[in-house]
Amino acid sequence: MKKYVRLLKSTYESWMKNDAFEQSAVIAYYTIFSLPSLLVVIIAIAGYFFGKSTVQGEIIDQLSMVIGESSAASLEKMISNVNVDDGSMLGLAVSIGVLIFGATGAFFKLKKSMNKIWGVREKKSGILIMLLDRAISMGMIFLIGLLIITSFVITAVITMLGDFIEIYAPALTSGVLKLFNLGFSWLLLTFLFAAVFKLLPDIKLRWRIAFTGATLTTVLFLLAEFGLNIYFSKSNPTSVFGGASSVILIMLWIYYFCLILFLGAEFTVQYALFKNEKIKPNRFSEPAFIQSLDELKKDKIYMEERKKLMEGMKFEEDED
Repeated sequence: MKKYVRLLKSTYESWMKNDAFEQSAVIAYYTIFSLPSLLVVIIAIAGYFFGKSTVQGEIIDQLSMVIGESSAASLEKMISNVNVDDGSMLGLAVSIGVLIFGATGAFFKLKKSMNKIWGVREKKSGILIMLLDRAISMGMIFLIGLLIITSFVITAVITMLGDFIEIYAPALTSGVLKLFNLGFSWLLLTFLFAAVFKLLPDIKLRWRIAFTGATLTTVLFLLAEFGLNIYFSKSNPTSVFGGASSVILIMLWIYYFCLILFLGAEFTVQYALFKNEKIKPNRFSEPAFIQSLDELKKDKIYMEERKKLMEGMKFEEDED
């Protein structure tokens, strides 16, 4: 029992040490600008199969249950204001490029934060590395789109199952549907968190470890969602912001979501250590301490140069 307590204690200490609150605030800031483009891309992917208006309506309905109707309405207005110019091929290409760049911004920053948690850094920066990071971020967006498509299919199946149960056992319909929906939401969230832990950081991690961390993250997220719904319904913390309250509420939800996500990521790291897993950087990254040592050497040279400069200035003052 003590070893599991130590595991949780190490998770919390590492979570605090890596500035989870600051990192969450940064992600929330990035996401509020990326969110309209992100949702437009996701709606376009899922809408190809089910129709854009249907998918958008369902997403807004789901968001309204989490962030409230007014905030969801503001978000829907943001989505409608995202315009892809189709007047010319050049204009279309530029618009799509800007849309994708904006949509991947939040995941791009989240990837950096995940690398910090795992203690790795990219070996070098440049256009190719940036494009690779954006491609990985775009892959995460396609994954979310795929999960939404899966959600629509499963929801349709559950509805059909509900109709069947209602014919033969009407008393069981409500309870069975709630159980199916809860189980499906659990699996969907767990898979999404596992994908974030597995695919975003520049490391080689087994799916088993990623799913273990994702399972705890899902539990924490569902508990936090329940608690935050009660908190926001009782206290209304955004009332002081007036017209900007909808945007602030969205940012608060993203902020709290990231706190849970980072806590789950820290648990995944500590659990990997607990199980003596050999986690290695991928071919695009290296342990962060290597670059940290190089930075310390550069800082030492810089400080020695400043010291010589100050000594020279002091010598001139003495002569005067």
